[in-house]
Amino acid sequence: MRLAFTICTLSHLALAKTMADSLVKYNPDYRVVIGLFDKINDRDVSSVSAHTIVEINEQQVPDFHNLFNRYTVFELSCLAKPFMASWLFKTYPDVEKLLYFDADIRLFGDVAPIEKDLDNHSIVITPHVVTPITGEGVPHLRSFLNAGLYNGGFFALRRSEETARFLAWWEDRVWHEGYFNFAEGMNCDQLWLNYVPLFYPNALVSQHLGYNLAYWNMHERKVSQKNAGFWVNDTFPLVFFHFSGYRLSSPDNLSVHQDRFSFNARPDVKPLFDIYQKELTANNDAHFKSLPNAYHKPSYFYQKNKALRRVLINGCRRLLRLLDA
Repeated sequence: MRLAFTICTLSHLALAKTMADSLVKYNPDYRVVIGLFDKINDRDVSSVSAHTIVEINEQQVPDFHNLFNRYTVFELSCLAKPFMASWLFKTYPDVEKLLYFDADIRLFGDVAPIEKDLDNHSIVITPHVVTPITGEGVPHLRSFLNAGLYNGGFFALRRSEETARFLAWWEDRVWHEGYFNFAEGMNCDQLWLNYVPLFYPNALVSQHLGYNLAYWNMHERKVSQKNAGFWVNDTFPLVFFHFSGYRLSSPDNLSVHQDRFSFNARPDVKPLFDIYQKELTANNDAHFKSLPNAYHKPSYFYQKNKALRRVLINGCRRLLRLLDA
């Protein structure tokens, strides 16, 4: 069996379906498991019935309900990645290779290159960039010193002793320190990946430019079309694009997380976004976006405490900038 998975809430189920549909389109023998950090209850998810939905709970994540006292739903969705991967390896003993894709990814080709990477490596991760970003604008190189050198939106694993050790270590780190808190050196699951090439010698930091194309590496990658497919820098087949920060409500904006690129400046990527926009619309993204998360019920004190913390941190940062001026 060939298996991939993602994790999302109901509000992102249209994105997850789009990702899963595209994976199966180019790789029809794949099965996709959608780890749902939510409860379906009586809400209709029949449009996603072609894929396997698993409600994440204490079967995958230990002390599941008590973690809500420490983490937000977003942080918990990130925290669940290594736990879900371990659970899938246990649940599907015939699976030798396991791929993870964020829900806001869309496949554009065969994942055979990833599988080939796993023939010789136990772990595959992708760096945000492989060449320097210059000039003004967001993102910049300093962004990745906060967010992490490698993107947690994709990883691939081969069943091995090293992979088991990696997952156990990653689970421990995110269980104890999986916060979204740049000021204290944490970014959920992602920043911990900085240690992977040091701790796990059989890990591959892939520089395949057709993996994980996104706003953060568009300065080094150009898209072209040939042979009914998309190519990067006329050399690498585009395997998948990460539409991080794209919103149907702002279709002319590449990503809310950046200010470097526009469709006028980068018409080469517009066909990718046109495809994605149509598929999200067809998959009823607006409806799913309106669905509240069953677990997101923070107390008034919790909300005020988080808001006050953000105000204090931002105020301290502004003060430091003034003192350094």
